Amino acid sequence: MKTRTSADIFRYWQSLRSNGRIPSRDQLDPGAIRYALPDVFILEDVETTRGRVASPRFRLAGTRLCSLFVRELRGARLDSLWSSADMEALSAVTGRVMLAGEPALIAASGTTAQGDHLAIELVLLPLRSGDGGNDRIFGSLTPVSRPVWIGAQPLPFLSLDHAEFPDRDAVVTEISPRVAVARSFASQTRDSALRQVLARVMHLSVMDGGKER
Repeated sequence: MKTRTSADIFRYWQSLRSNGRIPSRDQLDPGAIRYALPDVFILEDVETTRGRVASPRFRLAGTRLCSLFVRELRGARLDSLWSSADMEALSAVTGRVMLAGEPALIAASGTTAQGDHLAIELVLLPLRSGDGGNDRIFGSLTPVSRPVWIGAQPLPFLSLDHAEFPDRDAVVTEISPRVAVARSFASQTRDSALRQVLARVMHLSVMDGGKER
């Protein structure tokens, strides 16, 4: 992993696992990852439409994450941040995270209208909801560097460079992917949210409404 936030979020998720089980949304404690909260997000599964599996949407999105795109992300679909060429691959990754309960690490990149390039790292970690289903994703989206133009020049979209599926129990400094993928998968989809009051205090934006499970 290339960023401290990615490594810390992964370790925190590992620390919440009990007897090998996927952590539940109720176990998340914002205070335990306070410094990383501006880069953190939670995705939730949405209803399928016309037989198509919809992309998960942002339930919570950290302020630094939103500043990369210079817009509010709550309620937005994850695939709205990506190029159309990457949507099938992205759907396969999020589907695997939720349906198989596997963590994923994505290397991505974006370029502003002014031609500034930025490397991005995403960690996607499965979460159980109240009914026991893995229908939410906890993770972070972090620039590998922080140029001065962030917050002034939006990234129009991201490109998926490659995705890995680290072992759930791997030591973070020794993570080796079991599978590496670039732009070919076969899709499906399913995540969790912190309570609204905590999220606002911890610099997260909460999507109003939505169903708790």
